[in-house]
Amino acid sequence: MAVGGPSVYQSAVPSVQALANRRILIAEDEGLIALDLESMLQGFGCEVVGPLSDIRDILSTIRSQPVDGALLDVNLRGRQVFEILPEFLSRGIPVVLTSGYDDATLFPRVFRELPRLSKPFDLDTLRQICAVTMGVGAAA
Repeated sequence: MAVGGPSVYQSAVPSVQALANRRILIAEDEGLIALDLESMLQGFGCEVVGPLSDIRDILSTIRSQPVDGALLDVNLRGRQVFEILPEFLSRGIPVVLTSGYDDATLFPRVFRELPRLSKPFDLDTLRQICAVTMGVGAAA
């Protein structure tokens, strides 16, 4: 299971309660993966927003309701999420990129340092990266 981005995501030990009641947006176009992610996040105590798979719906959601973080599949129905990442970042919404590819060189250079998680997801790794990036007290 590869985790990308700054090394703090690999070494931090998150609090069990760090994700309780955090509103996490899921952007995923594969139904079974979305359901699995939703179930895992709910198991961490998160309130799940979505899953969403349309770029317009994702933007509308972050413009109309608060979210504490987002798990964004890089490729949604043939469209890459890189075009909407600046809006997340300008709003201070922490993002973890998810992808079936674990090669950061496939991402635009400006987004290569964002935390990323390769599929398939490992429960403990998902919990850790979410707690560090989106949990209570995480730096946005």
